[in-house]
Amino acid sequence: MGSPPVAREPSDQIHSIAEVLAGTFTTSAVRHILAEHSPDATGHCRGCRLPTTVAPVWPCRLWEIGKEMERLRAAGGRL
Repeated sequence: MGSPPVAREPSDQIHSIAEVLAGTFTTSAVRHILAEHSPDATGHCRGCRLPTTVAPVWPCRLWEIGKEMERLRAAGGRL
């Protein structure tokens, strides 16, 4: 399903948001976010597409937050 994610360190802001949300999002909710916010054929985020704006280039911030929540879960068994 599209190209593999771009490997990069999460910003402090993304990490902080993921930490806050980690306790409230279920595993299935995080997987849903990651599935919805996948790249389209042009490299833009499918989940961020709105009729009046151009979707951001993938990976979008929501995808990055979801991936960071997954990483936090794997590291500490939290989510």
